[in-house]
Amino acid sequence: MRDGREQVYHWLRTSLLGLQPSAGAGPINDIKPLERWQTGILFPVLSDAHGLDAAGDDSDDTPEGLDLTGDAAPAAAATNQPQRRFVPPSSVGFSFYIENDAVRLAVIPRALRFEPADDRTKAGRADHWRAVPLGVDEADARIFTPPGTRRRQHERHPVFASRAEVMTRWRPLGSGWLVTVSLSNTSQDPGTGDDPRRAAARNALALFQVQLDCVIEAGWVGDYPRVDPALLDDEERELELQYRHHRIYAIGHGAAVAWQVADGQVTRIQTDSLPRFEVPQVSADGGPADAGVLTIDWLADFESDPPARVTALTAFADRYQEWVAARERDGAGLPTAGEQATAGRILARMREALRRIHEGIALLQADPVARRAFALANRAMALQMRQAGRTTPAWRPFQLAFLLLALPSTLDPDHADRELVDLIWFPTGGGKTEAYLGLLAGLILWRRLKFPTSGGGTAALMRYTLRLLTKDQFRRAARLICALELLRRGTPDLGTEPITLGLWVGGATSPNSYADAQQAIDQARADPDGADLVALPGALVLEQCPWCGAPLRLPANVDAGPGHLRFRCTAPDCAFAADPTDSLPCNVVDTALYEQPPTLLLATVDKFARLAWEARAGAFLGGPGRRPPELIIQDELHLIASALGSIAGLYEAAVETVLGLRGVPPKIVASTATIRQAREQVRRVFGRDPVVFPPPGLDCDDSYFARTVPTSERPGRLYVGYLAPARDRQHCLAPLAAALLAAPELLFGDAPAADREALLDAWWTVLVYHGSLKGVGISRNALQDIETGMARLLQEAKQQPPANTDHTRARRLRAWLAERITQLTSQMSADDNARGFRRLGLPRNDPDGLDLALATNMVSVGLDVARLAVMVINGQPLTTAEYIQASSRVGRGAVPGIVVANYYRDQARSLSHYESFRAYHESFYRFVEPTSLTPFTWQARQRALHAALVIAVRHGIADLNANDRAEQFDPARPEIARLVQALERRCRRADPDRGEETARHLRELVQQWADQAARAGAQRQRLIYAGSDGDRRDLRLLCSYEDKVPGLWPTLHSMRNVENTALVKIA
Repeated sequence: MRDGREQVYHWLRTSLLGLQPSAGAGPINDIKPLERWQTGILFPVLSDAHGLDAAGDDSDDTPEGLDLTGDAAPAAAATNQPQRRFVPPSSVGFSFYIENDAVRLAVIPRALRFEPADDRTKAGRADHWRAVPLGVDEADARIFTPPGTRRRQHERHPVFASRAEVMTRWRPLGSGWLVTVSLSNTSQDPGTGDDPRRAAARNALALFQVQLDCVIEAGWVGDYPRVDPALLDDEERELELQYRHHRIYAIGHGAAVAWQVADGQVTRIQTDSLPRFEVPQVSADGGPADAGVLTIDWLADFESDPPARVTALTAFADRYQEWVAARERDGAGLPTAGEQATAGRILARMREALRRIHEGIALLQADPVARRAFALANRAMALQMRQAGRTTPAWRPFQLAFLLLALPSTLDPDHADRELVDLIWFPTGGGKTEAYLGLLAGLILWRRLKFPTSGGGTAALMRYTLRLLTKDQFRRAARLICALELLRRGTPDLGTEPITLGLWVGGATSPNSYADAQQAIDQARADPDGADLVALPGALVLEQCPWCGAPLRLPANVDAGPGHLRFRCTAPDCAFAADPTDSLPCNVVDTALYEQPPTLLLATVDKFARLAWEARAGAFLGGPGRRPPELIIQDELHLIASALGSIAGLYEAAVETVLGLRGVPPKIVASTATIRQAREQVRRVFGRDPVVFPPPGLDCDDSYFARTVPTSERPGRLYVGYLAPARDRQHCLAPLAAALLAAPELLFGDAPAADREALLDAWWTVLVYHGSLKGVGISRNALQDIETGMARLLQEAKQQPPANTDHTRARRLRAWLAERITQLTSQMSADDNARGFRRLGLPRNDPDGLDLALATNMVSVGLDVARLAVMVINGQPLTTAEYIQASSRVGRGAVPGIVVANYYRDQARSLSHYESFRAYHESFYRFVEPTSLTPFTWQARQRALHAALVIAVRHGIADLNANDRAEQFDPARPEIARLVQALERRCRRADPDRGEETARHLRELVQQWADQAARAGAQRQRLIYAGSDGDRRDLRLLCSYEDKVPGLWPTLHSMRNVENTALVKIA
């Protein structure tokens, strides 16, 4: 499959850039060169300073409908702004640092120009062009040496018969020179306008397939100058140390740049208009010595021979200890005291992880209840893995190590490490989910064994940010819960209360009430197809039995009625079908969850805003006779950011205050694949310090538990950079998408029968990622251009007669693609998106398969379709984390993926990333930006601090829970005073700098509530938490922002609402 990917890449070079000048190029007909070729072009110099056409703006990437100016009449304001125009590039080059007593550079420019093939082109009546190679042999390269004095100097030489010039600019820096080498088209543009003669002249004056090489004949090329190390913080110094072997030698100007290294020396630097870099995979696999201890069945049988298991686990930890000792020796050998101090901080975190792993092993040796829970958890994990098709269930080393490390502080509420947030940091697809599911299983079973009368109820909260991801993870977690429930049924001392799973998300995703569920069922059964068995509606989330995988259908698999909804499986071999009265241990209806709190509550972060409004939601936080949840799992931590993260931090403070006052502060586990400055983010959200596991090593390519695999051993993901300077963002996708869509048929249509279908299917479906809904709309509008370009490529390759958009083949392609394209965005319904995701997994020859999918960040997390191998990212995303997360959706199966970054010519960050393509992709985790969130600023507190107070009081004090009990609020009451103090302390921990103003704000809110209660009493009215809009009989504490009858505090129903209201200009 790697060979197939190489063919795809070279096809892109041929289609977008053209053949190398040395290989020659045939004539092109019926299309202008500037329309046929897309990249690697130098335009003639514009004499018209206004540019060719309108330039875009980076603000185009903001979500549709958001006003970033705060102006009431943005359209009117825009008319007063000068129109930005795009000036196409007429020069290209790169800069690098070099030093030595004698420096000698040989510069070799190459290009191609087109000239009219006959008089008809000159007259503007048709397009017939032939290619003329330009350039010099390496033996005739232009030689440049530094100026004689230490001062700035530049030198120019005309090339290509004076159509262009090569220039070097020398700037003294330290003991060497910062050198810029460039190639410029010196021809003058004939001027803008639609005159065919001008257009023909512009095409004749442009240079194509431009390449500029610089051979280092003498001199030593060093690292390209970067920021002064003295200005770096500790984390940045650690990154510099860990990436010290990934060196940046040059930066491009107007193009990407590549370099060749031989014997540790840079020998050549060159431009690259269609750059590529293969990012290696990261392996979490263990060595042969770990094979036995990682076998889950063997660990599940722990109690048959505890000493043997403890010995094996100790040896497992000792192997990590030996590796750490080797890294300590490496650290001591670093050349500078500063690097040694930096290494010391990194090594200290490794030693601490090792200590905690050994502590977990000691717990299993000494505590019989913990040991049994651990063994049963392994048995449950083995059961669910086998149901997923894994014949020999096994842990990855980091998963087992994490389980051992986190177990003591998860089972002991008083453990010193309980106040830490254990953050699993591992690349996408590495197994983070299974790691925390194993810990979750251990906790659930330990509660049942340790507290037979109070260990039921909700044991853990698992939260996500995206609803689609939440639904997907619900189905995944359901298999584990089924395994735990089957285990409970066969183990009497695990109690009689079922182990269950609940999904708590917005009403657009799952039903809020039994009536909503019944309505969804009735609508599904009213389908005009009239089938006896109907697929479950998307609102019920489950499409198949989470245990056996059998499809769930109406009416056989759902028992619904007033006051109940249960899922049933009727497959003959399913363990949950043996008893006709049995039901699957899952529910998705809010009312059902309030009535019977699930063992694991899986929810979206924003749903927790309902805690202020919904008295019944307190059932998830424990209560009389039930322990509160002891584990909070926050997946995809990097998404808790910006406005959503700021508001979530305040709600989190309230939840943790309630749980803490019940005597069992929760253990918090988070996971992410991309994060920077984790300490700041975790402290702002959770009020705790994080501990990252696995702790990074001294080298970014090896942390013991995660190792970079050389691409010579296993193919990585191939990234390709594409920038079309002749096309604006409305038109740049079309030629790229056309080339990718045409590739399978042209490259593999005649492959040997044994490989043909696999190759065709591997490269058939193209997933196009966008940073905004507006981008999706632009791509959808480009469909006709894509079809036309695809038809032309097919005709060129098969040497068929030329065609225009009315040609039969183009029309056929248009009809074909219209049925095989989908959109995956927030504007689509949940059912449409679910169908779109299902279609992504279908083979190309399935009638419902897809050729093209246009998506937003909905696919950046959670999408795991093994057959997807091709992605286009339209424009450089706002953050590196988003880029990494989105691009990792392809190449997850046997086919190595290819990701094409479609850089916008007028987007500053696109050009910047294009020019530093290799440096960026060689170490892009290094460039992940810190996450910004500020829960305790005045603006955030105004939105949600009162809600945090209401949640803490309403769910922390039992007799203030009911809707009509808001009037009983009395700040002098000891329980209320203690609760407010606890909330204040929690807020101070999260943001000490704003601690005093937050405490003062909280006291003001307490007084406002008390005054409202007094006012209600004086007016002989009730004070309730919330009421229906239009009912003026009672005073309200809370109201919606749009309510006609005001309450004391307008309050969010969903944190998702803040995204459309937070981006405003504060005067």
